[in-house]
Amino acid sequence: MSNPFADTEAFEALRTAALDGDEAFERYRRREAASARRQVARLVELQLSARIERMVEVAIAASRAVLLVGPPGTGKTEILEQIVDRIDRDPARYGFTTEGIDAAWVTPEEEWTFEKLVLGETVEDGEIRSVEGDLLQAIAKNQWLVLDETNRADMDRVLGGVLTWLSGKKVRVGSRRAAGEPIVPVYLEWTDQAECQVRLLDTPPSVEYAAGAEWRLLGTYNAVDAQRVFRMGQALSRRFKHVPVPPASPQDFERIIAGHVSDEDRLEWFVDRVTRLYAAHLSVEDAQIGPGLLIDVPAYVEKGLQMASYDRPSVEGDNSSALADVSPTDDSEDAFIEELLAEAYLVSVGNLVAKYEPDLLDELGMSIARSESLTPANWLWVKENLHAMRA
Repeated sequence: MSNPFADTEAFEALRTAALDGDEAFERYRRREAASARRQVARLVELQLSARIERMVEVAIAASRAVLLVGPPGTGKTEILEQIVDRIDRDPARYGFTTEGIDAAWVTPEEEWTFEKLVLGETVEDGEIRSVEGDLLQAIAKNQWLVLDETNRADMDRVLGGVLTWLSGKKVRVGSRRAAGEPIVPVYLEWTDQAECQVRLLDTPPSVEYAAGAEWRLLGTYNAVDAQRVFRMGQALSRRFKHVPVPPASPQDFERIIAGHVSDEDRLEWFVDRVTRLYAAHLSVEDAQIGPGLLIDVPAYVEKGLQMASYDRPSVEGDNSSALADVSPTDDSEDAFIEELLAEAYLVSVGNLVAKYEPDLLDELGMSIARSESLTPANWLWVKENLHAMRA
């Protein structure tokens, strides 16, 4: 939180406001309260992932390939970012001998092929030339390779040609073609040296990309979304160490969401209703999500209220918000907030929910109805608008 005593003028202004009962002090108090809640929420999120982070740290230190697996919104990418940064700052703690860690982050796409990730070809000046894929580029630059959201691509097809290499053996991945040079085979293998190496051999002519003993292939995998996108096959999956990243409990989510509410008057309402939505998803195994997908719901509702207040004529020349003084239990205000809540839910998770099979969507609908997190009319409205989000 900010320190009002650091600025004399600010302190005197707040002191005068406090003595006079001015709204400036009340705004300051609310702002600082919200800041404190955000700090608590951040600490809770770190506590939630503490054991998971340790598992990821040990797995990365001990294994060549590691995959973080969990529902969307559980912070898998953020965990990897934090830990890679931590290893970079203190590699010796993890048993690495290099001075630091450099990582290349890429997000697979549906159209990805073996040629895109490993070794492909292009035509330049009428000649066919080889093009290093992300994997070979990372090895050539001695960079770890991080594949974020691997289920976006058919990784069985993309990495199928290097399964043997992931098991620690040498494998040919294609041929190198360069202008004015003979065509030579290209191999992937491993070296006992800490850093990666690219070897140009004369006998027999070949190019070897050797991943170092301290090189890592990391990734995140959305197990729930994989039911509707690409599922990794067992042959490839067993080449990775899997670290589960489960969603937060409803109790922990309450503390997390409280840190994302600015409106102190409606804090209890926001925490209750958004937590009910979160719990409704958790109760359906294939519809589970992490906190990250719903933490912006309060901001949407608050902004909607603010804009509605601006558009509504002021009362007797009062420039303050007419809606801001209305209790959330007021009938008209309550209906409006219910609509905003449904809208916030749709824009936050609609692209994911739209992919659900009819049976799963019905099961989620029953869970939402039991939790009373959305009104029946607003859930029906959400379902009607999901059709437009199905690509």
